[in-house]
Amino acid sequence: MADSLKAHVDISSKGADQFVEVYYKFFDTQRNILNRLYRDSSSILWNGNPFSGIKPYDEFYTKLPASEHTVTSYDCHPLPTQSADPNTPGSIIVSVSGTVKYVSESNPRLFSQSFVLSPDPVNGNFYVWSDCFRFV
Repeated sequence: MADSLKAHVDISSKGADQFVEVYYKFFDTQRNILNRLYRDSSSILWNGNPFSGIKPYDEFYTKLPASEHTVTSYDCHPLPTQSADPNTPGSIIVSVSGTVKYVSESNPRLFSQSFVLSPDPVNGNFYVWSDCFRFV
C-alpha cells in the first residue's frame, strides 16, 4: 500500500511539473491549442465567471490581451483512485500562484489558480476536469 501511495505521489508531482510548464506556456504563446487540455465536461470558473464547456471558454480566453504569466509557486497532491486496480492513477489537484501581466495593463496582477486533472481513459493522458482562476 505504501509503495502504491508513493507511486501516486511521484506521478502527481511529475505530472504537475509538466502541466504547469505547458499550461502557462500555451496560455502565453499558443492560446489556440489550450483547449486541447480540456473536455466539454470541464468545469471552468474564471474570476467569478462560470463557463459551461470548452467552446465558450475558448472564445473568452482567445479575446484576452496577450499575457505573460510568472508562476511563483505551485503544489499538488493526488486524489484516491476510483479504480479497483491500485496502479491506476487518480486525479491530481494542482494549486498555482503567481503574477500575470496583460499587454493592455501597466502592472502585473497577482493570481491564484486551482486545477483538478483527471486521467483520460481514452488516451491515457490527463485533462483539466476543473479550473478555477482568481485575481488576488
